[in-house]
Amino acid sequence: MRILFPAVLLLWIAATGPVAAQEPTPPLLIRDVTLIDGTDGPPRPHHDVMVRDGRIETVAPTGGFDAFEGRVIDGSDRFLIPGLVDAHVHLAGGRRAAAEQQLRWLLEGGVTSVRDMAGDARMLAGLQQSLITGEISGPRLDYVALLAGTAFMSDPRLQAATRGYAEGESPYMIPVNEDTDAGAVVRLAKGTGATGVKLYAALDPAQVEALTAAAHEVGLQVWAHSAVFPARPVEILEAGVDGVSHAPYVIWDAAEPTPDFTLRAVGDFQGVPPDGAAMDRVVDAMVRAGTVFDPTLFVFERQAEADDDTARARAAWGAAFTRRAHEAGVIIAAGTDNAGAPLAGAWPHVHEEMELLVERAGLSPLDALRAGTRGGAAALGDLAHRGTVEPGKLADLVLLSADPTLDIAHSTAIERVFQGGRVVR
Repeated sequence: MRILFPAVLLLWIAATGPVAAQEPTPPLLIRDVTLIDGTDGPPRPHHDVMVRDGRIETVAPTGGFDAFEGRVIDGSDRFLIPGLVDAHVHLAGGRRAAAEQQLRWLLEGGVTSVRDMAGDARMLAGLQQSLITGEISGPRLDYVALLAGTAFMSDPRLQAATRGYAEGESPYMIPVNEDTDAGAVVRLAKGTGATGVKLYAALDPAQVEALTAAAHEVGLQVWAHSAVFPARPVEILEAGVDGVSHAPYVIWDAAEPTPDFTLRAVGDFQGVPPDGAAMDRVVDAMVRAGTVFDPTLFVFERQAEADDDTARARAAWGAAFTRRAHEAGVIIAAGTDNAGAPLAGAWPHVHEEMELLVERAGLSPLDALRAGTRGGAAALGDLAHRGTVEPGKLADLVLLSADPTLDIAHSTAIERVFQGGRVVR
């Protein structure tokens, strides 16, 4: 079971590539659109975007495709952005039917890529294969294998996601102790089809460093909680991880190390200033390492809606630290940490995450949009194919009827969603 299902899936992906190859997509021209391409440049009015074979072939000022043969969409008075990326999801608690519903909801809401940050890899591998073959509709799916200290193995969420395995025996949620062979566990993790490993809890700095080096050696990304206890945030960053999640957890760089990872959400949010010297050390380490930061403001804001002073202080502190990180030039990715099913009439929550980045963390609407596109692709380690509207990139695009750089809430003014050049909404 450890080897067979991942090996079959990896052979399939190797044969087909990362893009769903259902039927050839006809050439597509989006004409005379205002292009917000996800790069550092401003919006560019009166541009044409030509798509062929599922990828962007040409981006040019309007007027060069008068004899175009293919589908033409009038983009006048419209705004074209890259497909959105939710860099931190948990798909429907292991229920296949609910996950399929969630994926469809995400795609129709403009989310063309997601990163699942720990779940049942057997279900996720099956979903990924069904997405590739076109049997179901949804965003492109990346997922992780989770590595954590043995103290985490009794967590009921982990046990639910590994049902059928003896404790600590699944190849995608793997216990780590002082005798663990880092190379062996990351090879096991890669065999599940994961594109990255998630360092979760109860790991010391030496373990974080060894696992990170071993994962990079086999081509896996390394994503971590910003505190994994007893490893401090700066120790995690200095180990070379590719990305860290959850803004409030960085407060633990100003506290004594503790093996009790259950304390991660209970910091001294009144006594440690988010823009003080201790946190500047964390920000500086992020900037030096080029680490992608996934603050997940959405989940902490939802928790703050309860009548709980700690939750409100935690949400405010996390937003203030995110502001400080952004001002220093840290790469921000929009991720929601959403584990729930779609709500009737609601948009995918990454739109709310971008709004919080503006309203609570002080990003401009354009910067928040970059966090939800290019930042998300950076979090996936796939800027070569996703995240911006540029020649050679996948034609994952969203056409809007209102300008999101004037008001980030306009990210929901969706007229069409394209995935690989195919209209899916």
